[in-house]
Amino acid sequence: MADSGSTGQHPRIAVSFTLALLIVFTIVFAVAFVVTSTPESSTSSSIVAQSYATEVAAALSDASVSEGETLIEAFQCSICHVMGEGRVAPSFTGMADRAETRRQPLSAAQYLYESIVSPSAFLAEGYANAMPANFGDRLTQAEIGHIIAYLLSISGSVSH
Repeated sequence: MADSGSTGQHPRIAVSFTLALLIVFTIVFAVAFVVTSTPESSTSSSIVAQSYATEVAAALSDASVSEGETLIEAFQCSICHVMGEGRVAPSFTGMADRAETRRQPLSAAQYLYESIVSPSAFLAEGYANAMPANFGDRLTQAEIGHIIAYLLSISGSVSH
C-alpha cells in the first residue's frame, strides 16, 4: 500500500512542474512581447545637429516649391496629410513651424527629410506609423528636395 501512495504523488509533481514551466514561459513571452512592441525613445542619442545635413543641402540645392506641390499631388500625400485637420497623419498646415522644434537638434528641413526617407525613426505624438517606408527609394534626392521646399513654404497654425 505504501507503493500506491507514492505513485499518486508522481502525477501531482508532474502537474505542478508543468504548471510552473507554463508560468515561467508565459512570463518570458509577456516580457519579450512588451520589449519588442514598445516604440523606441523619440529622442535618439545618434541624432546630432549634422544628421542628414549633407543630404538635405544637396536635395535643396535647386528645389522648387511648385515642383514639390506637383509631387505632393502626384503621390496623393494630401489623402492622409490633409490641409487643415490631419487625422491619419499630421496636417501640412503649419508643418514648417512644427518641424522646426519637433525633433531637436534637427532643423525643420532635416526633420522633414528624415520623415520622408525614414518615417518610423520618429512618430509625431498621436499618430500611428502609417507613412509608406519606401519613399527614400522611390524618390530622387531632387524630388525629396522639392517636397521639403513645398512643405517649408506652408505656414499656418494647426496643432497636429
